[in-house]
Amino acid sequence: MREMMQHTPGKIYLSVLLLSIIALFVVIGVGVLEMPILVFGWITTSLLTGALFVIVWLVAYLIYFFKYWPYR
Repeated sequence: MREMMQHTPGKIYLSVLLLSIIALFVVIGVGVLEMPILVFGWITTSLLTGALFVIVWLVAYLIYFFKYWPYR
């Protein structure tokens, strides 16, 4: 992690992960996950939130490690 904090893309990568964690806590705190709401008629809000969280982490990982990884 020390190496990631010493170059700009690593700082951006870690800040994206931190922001996604904060956003997940905000969604949980607001109570969105407690309401049984269907999105698109078949996906629940809790499943959608979890899927979006994983997709954000996956995209951030793929962009950082395939484009900006400093130890190739």
